[in-house]
Amino acid sequence: MTGLTSFENAAHVMEELIAIHDHLAELYQRLQESTSPLGAMFLEQLSSREKKQSDTLERYEDSAPVKVLKTWIQIPFPGDPDKFLAALERDLPEQLSTNDIYELANKADEFIIRLLEHLHERCETADVKKLFENLLAGEKIEQIALSKAYNSLREM
Repeated sequence: MTGLTSFENAAHVMEELIAIHDHLAELYQRLQESTSPLGAMFLEQLSSREKKQSDTLERYEDSAPVKVLKTWIQIPFPGDPDKFLAALERDLPEQLSTNDIYELANKADEFIIRLLEHLHERCETADVKKLFENLLAGEKIEQIALSKAYNSLREM
């Protein structure tokens, strides 16, 4: 990832979001060896979810109006994705429980949601604001799905 500065175009923000989801998919894939079979199944589901999110963003980017993607926005970002992802990996226990996995995924979802809320609240261009609103709605749906999946897993 190349990071986010306080002055970006919407296409770069989309690329960063895709990179975050790709990084999370790879992380969840790698962590499958550090947990129980049930935890590995949960991580596989999370990895698939992140790949789906990344693919969805790539498809949107391919079909989005150039005007929206090239719109420059001057917004100081609330957090650096690279630093967040590094800290997320650094703080992991050696052996992951399903609760650890849920907390990891929830932290990642919350970071992305905070970033998108920040962008949505501060963006003044209507088309770009709508882009972040749509992305935010999708992330919130995925966070709810994460909670449902975890609750189903706990019942097993």
